[in-house]
Amino acid sequence: MREAQGDQIALSLQRHTVTLLLLLVPVVGSSQTQEEPGIDLSQPERPAPRPGEPAPPSGSAAKPPAKSSAKPREEAPLAPGETDAAFEDRVKAVQRKGFLKRHRFELGTFLPVTLNDAFYQKYGLGAKLAYNLEDSFALALRGTYLLQNRSSHVREGNVAFQSQLLQSQFYGQAMLDGIWSPVYGKVAWLGSSIVHFDAYLLAGLGAVWSATSVEPRNEGPHLASDIGVGLRFYPTSWLALDGGIVGTFYIDQPNTGVPGTIQRVVAATVGLTFFLPLGFEYVYP
Repeated sequence: MREAQGDQIALSLQRHTVTLLLLLVPVVGSSQTQEEPGIDLSQPERPAPRPGEPAPPSGSAAKPPAKSSAKPREEAPLAPGETDAAFEDRVKAVQRKGFLKRHRFELGTFLPVTLNDAFYQKYGLGAKLAYNLEDSFALALRGTYLLQNRSSHVREGNVAFQSQLLQSQFYGQAMLDGIWSPVYGKVAWLGSSIVHFDAYLLAGLGAVWSATSVEPRNEGPHLASDIGVGLRFYPTSWLALDGGIVGTFYIDQPNTGVPGTIQRVVAATVGLTFFLPLGFEYVYP
């Protein structure tokens, strides 16, 4: 009886041992497949040679580039009064002007043609004398004489308004203007030369002569003001091509049967301007 119990215990122990071994086999196998950390003694991959370069020998190791022991060259300080030639050779963002107007006189002539008078078309001749206090500002004395061309609308106006035309007959003017030139630039002419130009504004006061200034009414000149814009091109340092639009305003009473009104005369002008002296010495500000 005791022997049978011992055999059963031994058999049970064998079963438990086999079961334990079956459970340990996958654990041992997985631990053997894990890589243990260590030092990587393999050489890094060499970069592929560029086209045209010989391939490095198979047993040679890549050498790090040698460090240059040369120190950067220190530029010697400039002596007083000297300039850096390399700096002077650089292209400047703002180039100097091709001419100067400061302290120079202007003597010009122009042809005005009115644009806003339906009854009396006016055209004539004008002249100006100016002095440039600064390169961008000048004082100018302008004079204009206009011829009246009576249009076909005068008869229609006489019939419609019973001979009460309110449009003044403008004969001439003398104005003192301030001319300000805030814009300056350059343009290429036919791809071979550079032409300088500037844009200007003018405004001033003066006197106007109309049909009421002479016989039979003899009222004399009328106080007037003007304002205008223009553009000048400078093919040379002493000549300018001038074009602009100027509006003149004054009070006149063309017909005694109605009160006086503000007269507006808008004229387009084109002309030439000569600078004196002809030459100039460029002076940096």
